[in-house]
Amino acid sequence: MQTPSSEKDTGAYDRLLEAGRHLFLHQEYQRVSIRRIAERAGVNSAMIAYYFGDKSGLYRAVLLSYLGPVKSHVLENLKQFPATSFVDVFKYFYRFAPRELIHLVIKNALYAPDAQRQWLIDSVLRPLILQVEQQLDQTLPDGKIHRPEQARLMLQSLLVAPLLLQPILEAVRQKPMDDDYFDDLADFIGTLLDRALRPSEGDPAT
Repeated sequence: MQTPSSEKDTGAYDRLLEAGRHLFLHQEYQRVSIRRIAERAGVNSAMIAYYFGDKSGLYRAVLLSYLGPVKSHVLENLKQFPATSFVDVFKYFYRFAPRELIHLVIKNALYAPDAQRQWLIDSVLRPLILQVEQQLDQTLPDGKIHRPEQARLMLQSLLVAPLLLQPILEAVRQKPMDDDYFDDLADFIGTLLDRALRPSEGDPAT
């Protein structure tokens, strides 16, 4: 992949990335054409090949542009255990993980062509999950977690589900889920997890 070499090139690169974000988020991967991406970005379609190789390269760049900052912040938060807590992790994730990122990852993990889905799993999701699990293994009390694999799955689900299902949950509640709501939710879930997964020294092992 080429990197922009001038201010003009940087603008074309950024516009292509933004066009890819919009189109991949709102339509199935197969329905997003190179021509439509180029038209939305206001550039020649050859620029996609120049910067990204092909449509799949742009798709991967879009995902990585979202995931990079979120991944680094979540892992940095986890490294601060036990000084920090699950409440802090959930508050950060709910506040700063882009809603469109959650939808884009889940939608394409389920419906993208096999090669894209496998890349997403092998290059993005599995390494991230393994890093989170390794960090948790270093910080959680050894031998006190009942069924640790299920506990990790619960943690991952609680992070993603409220953001993924937000439009449906808001329709059921008939009111928006704003930052204050997500802060309260993070406090509730994080406190439960802190008590369940990091019991005090006097608590019996489960």
